[in-house]
Order: sequence, then C-alpha cells, then structure tokens
Amino acid sequence: MSRTVVRSRTRTPVALGPALRLGRRLAFAKAGRAVLIMSLIGIPTAGFAAAAVVVQSTLPTVQEQLRYDLGHAAAQMRLSGPDLPGMRQDPVQWQLTDSARDSPVTTADEDSPWAELLDHVPAGAEAIPVRTTQVVVAGPEVPVAVSADEGATWSPALDGHWHVLSGRAPTAPDQAMVTPATLERLHLTVGDTLTVTDPVRQRFTVTGTMRDAASGPDAEGVFLPSGSLPAELPHSVQRGGSDTTVYLPEVAPTWSEIRALNAHGIVVESRPVVLDPPADRLEGVPTGTTVDAYLGAMALVGVFAAFEVALLAGAAFLVGTRADTRTYAIVTSVGGGRGFVRAVVAGSGLVLGAAGALLGTALGTGLGVLAFHLLDDGNVGTWPGLHVPTLALVTIAAVAVAAGLVAALVAARSATRVDVLAALRGSLRPAAARPRTERRRRVWVPVLVVTGTVMTLACGAGVLLLNDRPVQQDRWAVLAGVGVALGPCLVQLGVALASPWVLAGVARLSARLGLSARIAARDARRNPVRTVPVLASVMSVVFVASVVITWSASEHARFVRGYEYTTAVGVATATVSLTDPDGYGDGYDAAVTDRAARVLSGALDGVRLHVLAVNREDAGQESTTITTPHDFVRRDCPTSDTTGCATFLQSVGSGEPHIAAGTLDDYALLTGHRPSAEVRRALADGEAVSLWPEYVHDGAVRIDSFRDRTIDDAALLEDTRPDASTTIPAVVDVQTPRIKIGVFMTRETAAAHGVPLVDGLLAMHLSQDLTLSQYDELSSAWQSNGGADRERWGGPGFAYERGPVDEQATVQALVLALAAAVTIGATAVAVGLARSDGRLDDEVLDAIGAAPVLRRRVSAWQAAILTTVGAVVGTLLGLLPIRALTLRFDGGPTGTTHLPFVADWPVLALLALGLPLLVTAGTWLTAGRGRRPVVRRAH
Repeated sequence: MSRTVVRSRTRTPVALGPALRLGRRLAFAKAGRAVLIMSLIGIPTAGFAAAAVVVQSTLPTVQEQLRYDLGHAAAQMRLSGPDLPGMRQDPVQWQLTDSARDSPVTTADEDSPWAELLDHVPAGAEAIPVRTTQVVVAGPEVPVAVSADEGATWSPALDGHWHVLSGRAPTAPDQAMVTPATLERLHLTVGDTLTVTDPVRQRFTVTGTMRDAASGPDAEGVFLPSGSLPAELPHSVQRGGSDTTVYLPEVAPTWSEIRALNAHGIVVESRPVVLDPPADRLEGVPTGTTVDAYLGAMALVGVFAAFEVALLAGAAFLVGTRADTRTYAIVTSVGGGRGFVRAVVAGSGLVLGAAGALLGTALGTGLGVLAFHLLDDGNVGTWPGLHVPTLALVTIAAVAVAAGLVAALVAARSATRVDVLAALRGSLRPAAARPRTERRRRVWVPVLVVTGTVMTLACGAGVLLLNDRPVQQDRWAVLAGVGVALGPCLVQLGVALASPWVLAGVARLSARLGLSARIAARDARRNPVRTVPVLASVMSVVFVASVVITWSASEHARFVRGYEYTTAVGVATATVSLTDPDGYGDGYDAAVTDRAARVLSGALDGVRLHVLAVNREDAGQESTTITTPHDFVRRDCPTSDTTGCATFLQSVGSGEPHIAAGTLDDYALLTGHRPSAEVRRALADGEAVSLWPEYVHDGAVRIDSFRDRTIDDAALLEDTRPDASTTIPAVVDVQTPRIKIGVFMTRETAAAHGVPLVDGLLAMHLSQDLTLSQYDELSSAWQSNGGADRERWGGPGFAYERGPVDEQATVQALVLALAAAVTIGATAVAVGLARSDGRLDDEVLDAIGAAPVLRRRVSAWQAAILTTVGAVVGTLLGLLPIRALTLRFDGGPTGTTHLPFVADWPVLALLALGLPLLVTAGTWLTAGRGRRPVVRRAH
C-alpha cells in the first residue's frame, strides 16, 4: 500500500508586528544615521508647517472680516450708483455689482439723480454716518495733509473697525481724536489743541488716541465729530456722497430689503445675510478664497520638496542598508523571507518618517506661531488673527511620512538581494552592475533624453501657436504647457540614469588631478547608491533655479525692449492737467500752473522747478481745440517697439502732450545733455526741434489743429482732416534712447506760428526719486496754499524717470539662496554618507601611512565633483523650457510682444560654477582632519 503525499505551496503571510518592531529597533540602532534621516524629513516639514501657519494667519475668516467691516454693528450702507433700478449686488462680496440688460441704470449719465443715503435708513433704526476725506492741519513747521474720518467712529458699536487706544471719546463738537503717529508728528499730547486749516478753519481739543484697525502703528489720521466739515466737500470721490458710509448698529436688512435698496443705487453689507447667504449670487463672482491659490502653490512646491527628500533620504537608507547587510543576512538565514526583510526596512522608514514628520510639524507650528506674534503689528488687514490650519498640518505630516516610506522602499528592495554567505563572512564590497541593468540603461537613457527634448520643444511651439488664437480658457494650451514641464523631467531622469557613466568619465579625467581627486572620483563611481541620488537632487534644484533665472532675464529683456523713456533719466515731471466739477478733462491753465510752480518751489529745498508749455490733446465736455504734430510716416504696426512703432507715436490725441515749448535749459533738462550747436542755432532762429524723424518732412514739422472737439466725438484725429495747419522749419535731433517729447520749440516760435501752447508741465532734475516725506511736504504745501485751484488740480504727482530698472534682482537672490541651501544640504548628506560608508577605506589609508588631511581633501573633491556635475547639467537643462516657449519665427498676432530668449550668463555661471565652488570651500573648512580611525584588527 502506497501513500501519496500531496504538498501544496502556500505563501506564508508576513509577520508585520515583529517586522515593525525589528524595524523600529534597527531605525534607532545608529543614532547618527537616525538623526540624519529625521533631519532630512523634519526640516522641510518644519518649513512647510511654519509657512502654512503664517499664510493662513494672513487670510481672514468670515467672522474676522465682518468684525472689521462692521465692528459690532449689524449692517452698513453705501451709495454705489445713481437712483435708478437695474443694479444688483452680490450678497457676500457686497461691493461687487451688476446691471440688468436694458435696465434704466445702464443708460445713466451725469445728470442722473443720486439717492440721499440717510433717507433710506430703515424707520426707527439708529444710524452712524461716517465720511472719509482729507484735511489739512497745522504742523510744527508746515501744514500737514492727513486723512480724516468724520463721524462717531469711537462708538462702541464700531469697535473692531476702529479702536480707541487711550483717553476718552469726544463729547462736544470741538473735540477730536487722533492716531498716535499724528500726535508724534504734530508734536502734540492729549489735551492740546489741533487746528484744522482746510476745508474749514476750526480748532479741536484732542481727547485721546485711536486708529483704524486695518492700519499700522505709523498710520496718520484724525477723527472728527459729525458736522465738523462742510456738507459738500471739494474732493468727493464721486457724486452723491459715495465717500460716506452709514452703519446700522442694531437693524440688519434682509435680502429682500437689500434688493429693494439696490434699486436706489445703494449696496448693503448685512451680517446675517453674509453668514447665511442666499443662492442668488452674481455670475462670475469667485466663491473660493485666496487660500486656494496659496494651497496650490504650496502643493506644487511640496511635491518638489518631497521628491528631494525622497532622493536624499533614499540615499541614506541605501547606505544604512548596506551597513546593516550582515543583520539582514542573519534575518534571512534564520528563515526570514524577502517580504519579512522588506517589511523590516519599510518599518524603519515608516518609524523615522513619522518621527521626523511629528517633530518637524511641531517645530514648524511653533515657529509659525512665533513668527505671527513677532510680525503682528495690530493691523487686522494684514494679520487678522492667529490660525493654525489643522487639516493642512496633518496633510504636511502625512506627506512627510510618505516620503520617508518611499525612500525606505528602494532600500528595502536592495536589502533582499544580499549575498547571505558573503555578508555573514563580513564582505562589504559593492555589488557589481548586472548586465541586464546596463543593457536597459543603454536603451532608456537616449530614449528619455531625446523624447524629453523633442516633447519640450514641440509643446513649447504648440503653446505659442495655441495662444495666438483668440480663445479664452483654452484647455489645449494648458495641456501643451504640461508637456513643456514634463519634457525636462524626462531629460533629467535620463541624465540621472546615465550618472554612472558620467561619474566614470569624471573618474578617468581626475587621474591627472592628484591622489585625492582620483580617490574621490573612484569612490563616487563605485558607490552610485549614495552619489547618484545626491547628484540628481542637486541637478533638479539647480534646474528649477535656472528656469526661474532665465525666465526672469527674458521677461526683463522684453520689458527693456518695450520700455519708453518719458525724459532723460533723473528727471521728474508732473502735468498740471485740470478737471472740471464733473470730473472731465479741462486742459491746462497758465495761471494754475504758475501758482503750482510757486507753491511747490517753496517746498523744494534747492531744486529748480522748470515750467514748460504743452499742447492740449484731450477733449473735454465742452468744445475745445486739439493740437497735434503730424506724423508723415503713419506706420501700421502689428507690434510695438521703442522706435518706429512706439506707443508714443500711436497715442496722438490720447491726452499725452506731444509738443513742448521752453528755453534751451529746458531742452537740456528733458534730454539730459547739452544741446548740440545745430539745436541751439535752430531754437535761436525760431525753428523747431523734432526728436522723432516721423514728424519731419522736407525740413519742417506740421502742427495740425482740430476745432470744436468734445469727448463725445467718435472720429479719431488721424482719420479726420484738420481744421488748420501750420508748418515750422525744423531740425531732427533723435535721442538715444528716444523720449516722449515729439516736437520742441520756444514760446516765441509757438506764438509766431499761432501754435496754441499753454504752460502745463513741471519738470526738475533729482538725484533720486522723491521720498514719502518730500511727497507729503509737496502735497501739504499745495493743500495749504493752492486755494481755489485745488478743486481743478488734485495735486503734485511727479513721475521720476529711473529707466528700465530690473526689479527681479530680489527674486534672483532668493532663488540662488534656496538653490545654495538645498545644494549645501545635499552635499553635506553625500559627504557624511561617504565618511560613514568609507570607514574601512579610512582604516586602510591610515594603515598604509596616508596623512589625515587626505580625508579632508577627498571629502572636498567629492563635494566638488557631485555639485559641479549636478549644477552644470541642471543649469543647461534649465535653458530648455524657456527656449521652447520663445521659439517663435514670426512677429505673432497684433498687439502682442514676443518674449525673447535671454540667458543671464553671469548669474547662470554663478549658479553652475560659483555655487559648487562655495560648497567645496565650505566642505574643506568644515570637514576637519578629525581623529585617526581606530583600526579594527579582527572581525
């Protein structure tokens, strides 16, 4: 009788509990390695957690927004349009309005009636009107213009929007409150007298200090009782008193009542409506908050940071796994399967990732709270309140744990390929590359590099072609843009796979650089487990930095190419352009300009103010004469440039004067250099000077006049025959660069040829732009001494010509700093792992009599090799996506400006070569000679 034994193969389940316990013990068996991995995970986590707290604390909640908007009041009302039906507001974003098609409000004009706001306050409801304007008060030296809030802003019902700091609230019409900064500036104390000189002259006793909750401690302002200022202010923002807000302390209109008020041009913010809004929202109004954009940006940066952490932590895990080879061999020899070994290594990553994530999240949260308290200056507009975003912090911690686990999984796969017998004998020789792996590398490297390059260039061209179409929200353009971002990633992956070949080539070249370089290069080549991740990390972060720097340089080049100089650099100009009571342009008035020049000259210390006559090119409500120079070329420009197709040439009749008259000194001021002999002769002989050749024909300029023009005229000046023309002999004096002065002549020449020019341009030369205090002095001088002319000219607004200043220097410095920080961190990891992994090498070198300083040189050379290769490759790859997005062979559609490809080579050289040099020098200084290794004679 025979017995047949049937054996079935079953997969033994992995004992996760013991595996995790063993993984936890192995994770902390080497304290230095554990601290390194937790730091790699915890430091970025802390940074993101701190940023999340700070960013969230700048975004007000609905309750905090209502706290500032209403204080303790129930609602507020404000005029938004004429008293005509058809307007409706959004219930939440209450200042956003829309008008029904063909409704009466769509046909409103300047004669349409406006409602009286207080007449529409609910019957029996308490109302607190507050009006904001600007007043002039007597200062210790010169009058000072400050913002004024007229009304019972100190009412307890409005506490939260305004806040009383010290003293008591006014109880009489001749009492007022001010901000602490105003007290300091006016050299006053509580109990002193404040003198308002404009728009009325009245004295107030200061009873205390207060401020707007959405202003900083240095904000200036006064708070006056109701009725202190005239009912009609000369500088109201709009008609109907729209600078007035009525607060309702107790009564909150319902949504139906708000819709009825909308029909009278009144918008309302009601606390219960905002807290429980109806579904009747305006179309197109975004319902999300600003936090969505911040979260999207942080998510993008977070993915990149998690990739960097996984690379560096993965290298640390791989080195640690190789150091623990004998341990895993023992586990395998006693029956531990591959799944169990992988679970042990993954458990180590999970434990270290969780520890680093928890410590980093806690530290980052604490730093964010500390930063909030240090930065909070009481301005609720900037810092509405401390917000600790629990969901965001949990997400950040989870991503950190996942990064640690992913980093460990790569090492887990390597731990299962241990030669058990060799490991038990103590062999730590790196595993030889497998032929199959080499064959795959030879196939995939060119495929990834070529595919990524072609994808980037093709998708970049596709983005340009798709953006040329007049299509809004084109999804195909977005998809092509994703290809531009994905292509360089494929190229980087191919370069990372080819890193062993690159390091092998470097090792051959380093043979001529000395013993230290040769040892460092060979060590890097024979240990790709810890060198390739570091090289890839440096390459990826430098790639991002190179993209940002190249994009910034290209954008600045486009800005410079299209920048049009108003005058020579260092000249500040202000146009004394007047407005009528209805807000329409009223041209120039020589008397107002003369008064402005005299008033402002007194406020300028040692600066000569030039007054020039200009032509009028803007039409007003009343019929007037428009004067312009004639363009004899009249180019049809699909795109603009700073010469023949400059915006200045195309803007004739837009209001910007193209003709100026003055003296020879005025011409020298505007152009920034001494006039030539020909220019001096022409001006002396009664001729004109054209700074643009387009205005000269047969040695003369032609000045066209268009009579009886109003703002309602639809015909463009260049398409209309002029009512009169005059020709003046002229010379051409083209400036480099060109400035926004078309034709210049003396006042005598303009009068002789009947050119109607009026004094209306103020100009002066300054070594730097006006400071805020200088602007304040000029504004105060005009408000105090401008008299009735203040109603026609709002005040000095000097534009200082600085030229196309590069505003991206700060961005580039920040990018370089971040790239340096990541590169230094990655190199520190590489050097630290090399020293830990190369313990036996140090023992051998010491045994054969090598100097201890050799280890320092080897560390420095290894840092130089890894950072230089990674930085150079990353910098060059960063040029690829910008080249793809600028690969245009035509001028593009009309009205667009082509982005040029401009590489900032000095900054890129600093990134590609200066950064590795800095890291190498730092490694040399910090590596140290250290102690001589203790040679283990027996194992």
